[in-house]
Amino acid sequence: MLTGLGAVEDRVTGLEAGADDYLVKPFALRELVARVRALSRRHLPDRTAVLEAGPLRLDTGAHRATVDGFEVALTAKEFAVLEFLMLHRGMVLSRDRILENVWDFDLEDGDNLVEVYIGRLRRKLAGASAGDPITTIRGAGYRFDGG
Repeated sequence: MLTGLGAVEDRVTGLEAGADDYLVKPFALRELVARVRALSRRHLPDRTAVLEAGPLRLDTGAHRATVDGFEVALTAKEFAVLEFLMLHRGMVLSRDRILENVWDFDLEDGDNLVEVYIGRLRRKLAGASAGDPITTIRGAGYRFDGG
């Protein structure tokens, strides 16, 4: 979204209305090009795929997570974080990369947001007997090693 409205409330409203990004006028052409490139890098594989890792199954079309056939209740953001990690299995993903791709915009107070969601996922997956498929790489980020 390219607009002259730059208040926080305007940006939030635009993003909640479905904008992938929000840029306020006047803007630098270099920034616009960088944002378009960043958006193009976010293209993910088939969003209706079923992702599997050991007993964990993530049906992205039905938006359902199961462990050994038993459903695991995940919030929309928990699901999105887990999906992003599973789509990039074996890769170390930085906190910033997860923020950029799961929340789709810059967060001013996102200091420990990723850590909170990773912690929630770990508790829910462990409680469902899926173990802890998420490895913390100190100073670098997180890696999904499940399967």
